[in-house]
Amino acid sequence: MTTTPQSSTVASASPANSPVADPQNIAVVGGGMAGLLAALVLARDGHHITVYERDDTDVPATADEAFDKWDRRGAAHARQSHAILARLRRILRDRAPDVLEELMAQGATELSVERILPPDIDDREPRPGDEDLALLCVRRLTIEWVLRKAVTAEPNVVWRGGVGVAGLLADGTDVRGLRLDDGTTVEADLVVVGGGRNSPILDWIAELGGAVQPVEEQSEAGIVYLSRFYRLRDGQELPLLTKDGAGGDIGYIAFAGFYGDNNTFSITFGVPTNDRELLAALREPSAWEAAIRTLKPLDPWTADGLAEPITDVESMARLKNRVRRFVVDGTPVATGVVVIGDAALATNPWYGKGCSLAGIAAEELSRALKQHGRDRVGLAHAMDTAVREELEPHYAMAVRQDADRIKLHTSMHDGSEPDAMAAATRDFVLNGLLPATRVDADVFRAFFRSFNMLDKPEVLMTDQKVMAAAFAAHAKKDERPPAPKLGPERDEFLAVMAAATA
Repeated sequence: MTTTPQSSTVASASPANSPVADPQNIAVVGGGMAGLLAALVLARDGHHITVYERDDTDVPATADEAFDKWDRRGAAHARQSHAILARLRRILRDRAPDVLEELMAQGATELSVERILPPDIDDREPRPGDEDLALLCVRRLTIEWVLRKAVTAEPNVVWRGGVGVAGLLADGTDVRGLRLDDGTTVEADLVVVGGGRNSPILDWIAELGGAVQPVEEQSEAGIVYLSRFYRLRDGQELPLLTKDGAGGDIGYIAFAGFYGDNNTFSITFGVPTNDRELLAALREPSAWEAAIRTLKPLDPWTADGLAEPITDVESMARLKNRVRRFVVDGTPVATGVVVIGDAALATNPWYGKGCSLAGIAAEELSRALKQHGRDRVGLAHAMDTAVREELEPHYAMAVRQDADRIKLHTSMHDGSEPDAMAAATRDFVLNGLLPATRVDADVFRAFFRSFNMLDKPEVLMTDQKVMAAAFAAHAKKDERPPAPKLGPERDEFLAVMAAATA
């Protein structure tokens, strides 16, 4: 049986976005971040959206209930640390201000440039563009909860929870809808596939039998991600960001404290994948609690009486940087289908870019549809260009950073000679670029813009003022007092954890 998804005849669009002249019936596969953002933006453009989400769960009544009870099996990183970088915040501000307002109403913590400008910077005057320089600290499930409520409230959206997708309905490689797990099919003018890192989209496209198949490139992120969430005790306030920051990298491990929402915060470790001893130790809650108290930047986050843990130690492994290309040698592998989010391009979650990459893809799809309408080949090429120009630079940067970190950790682990280029890069960043950000307001803003994806990654390292300040700071590295030690050596770190579990 073939059906056409239900749709409302009422177009919903925010005042900033004019509805399209020729709305399409669009099937969105996956109700995670990518699917939700695409559904919201496209519905408000005036398209008729049906979302197919395999998980069949009711939306909890509150954000806290979502964190405590929402079974999001399709989002393995649901209870890992998250943030809305400034790039996605700007997209929400411009395209869905009500969502941004609701996130704030739910207790998201906004970190504006004024709030986090380092204390040693004397020039604290505002700059044009500062209105963009803010990120939101908020739990992943709170983001998803707010977005789900907004999407399902749209009159142009039909939500089909508990409905699995088995493949694509197509004429050759021209996609015309979906095949569902129950054997039925649904027609659509366009299929948008999210579905996360484990999306079977490559298999679905292969089943179409096209002469050209997607090209995939991937590399190891080199870390396992471990997080634990905490809630403030009555009368306590979130720890202030101090001169020591809220995290660091001590070679054998990286760590950070993350603000959350509703009086919560999290502490996260990035542990090299080959350090099995460290990984095994940190998964034990008592060892974890002892470990975080050895790290100086986390002193405000571990103060006695501040907070109590509300989760166990949650881990996320098998992390890769990956990009899939769906236009190969100028030929779309299929038309009528667009792949977004982690199903298309994923980076190491340590850099916090996943949600923003999904938001950029949704925004670019909106633009491409306004420009190309029902020109399916034109749409495929437009999205390929968007991925290469707007998304892949962030992927490439993640690959380079991870490769350098893996090289340096390998040399620390086996005693071999460190890679000269990786060591020089790390030295320049730690002793040149970062010290410059602490004393120069313009360099700090440039770094903030780069980290928050407001600029392409290459802009920072080609900014003449930034590089001049960084080289000047690096030249004086031996004149500065030694940087305070962030934490113990690895053997002592392990010993502290062992004692806690003895």
